[in-house]
Amino acid sequence: MSDWQRRIREPRIWFLALLGLGSLILLLWFSRALVPLFGAMVVGYLLDPLVVGLEKRKVPHLLAIVLVMLGSILLVGLILFAIIPTLVEQINALANEVPDLIAQAEQWVADLQTRMPEAFSGAPLQRFLERLSVTLENLLGNLITWLLALAGGTLEGVVYAIIIAFIVFFLLKDKDEIWAYIVKTLPFLKDRTVQDVLADIDRHMGMFLKGKFIVVFLLFLSSTLVFWLIRLDFFLLLGILTGLSTLVPWVGAFVVGIVVVAVGLLQWGLGGALWTLCVYLVVQIVDANLMTPVIIGRETHIHPIGIVAAILICGSLWGFWGVVFAVPAAVVVKSMMEVLYFPSLARADSGSGSDQESKRDSG
Repeated sequence: MSDWQRRIREPRIWFLALLGLGSLILLLWFSRALVPLFGAMVVGYLLDPLVVGLEKRKVPHLLAIVLVMLGSILLVGLILFAIIPTLVEQINALANEVPDLIAQAEQWVADLQTRMPEAFSGAPLQRFLERLSVTLENLLGNLITWLLALAGGTLEGVVYAIIIAFIVFFLLKDKDEIWAYIVKTLPFLKDRTVQDVLADIDRHMGMFLKGKFIVVFLLFLSSTLVFWLIRLDFFLLLGILTGLSTLVPWVGAFVVGIVVVAVGLLQWGLGGALWTLCVYLVVQIVDANLMTPVIIGRETHIHPIGIVAAILICGSLWGFWGVVFAVPAAVVVKSMMEVLYFPSLARADSGSGSDQESKRDSG
């Protein structure tokens, strides 16, 4: 009998599976109401290392929390009142450029149909460009409205922000007491298997949440600076999109690359588009071979297809917030499957990794 067959016969495995299924049902049922709690947990998870770092420098626990939260609020305020107005201005300028870009594409299609009338039919592509023009104008208009509402502070947004800040403060302040109470209420959390699952989730969360947050921020800064130096239009918008592209492996970089090259084509023509493509490829190569490996590590433990699938599934279930929490959800599912049902695979991966490290050391 194989390892996973023995594991799947254990009653506690089925208990944990039923517990996970019940938790999923509750999440689906109360997903909208639990958004502030999930957001606070993610923010608290990101801020906790900063609090711990200050405590190691002899800063009192409560003062460390206050300093970290004040710094976070100042950063959010900077984004809202300094970056968003410029971003809205660039999006509005891009929306005004969309008709010209579509017109150039339509002219290119018409010229191609004139040169090769028998081999090329431009009618389907013309209809596609017309629909694309309407879609882009609506998308950019909705994005501007959302950003202005975010900067202006809608009532719902203010309430959510206050709730999240309140929860984050007490999560950071009383995390040990909260965890002790949860363990006391749910004794099965003391089980060795459950402890293994939680430890694996914490390890992967550290890579994906903390690491990805840093990578997104650094990629945003570097790409924005590079686009500004080459005088590319909409450099801030394209820098933000480039930073966010790393959240969706391969697909995100490809889609954002099309947008960047299209802006270069609109601004400088074919030669400028090729130059912009080269610059964008250099940025992505630096990220793939320097920033991401150094900050997160070369082995992310979740295949890019798994991440894309998680984003598609969670996005279809919960919309924007589903996309935000897709990677943490994939981390939880993957860790549970790896520790509960496929522990031999986890040991094999760790063993091969240690073997490779020993070979490098010996070499």
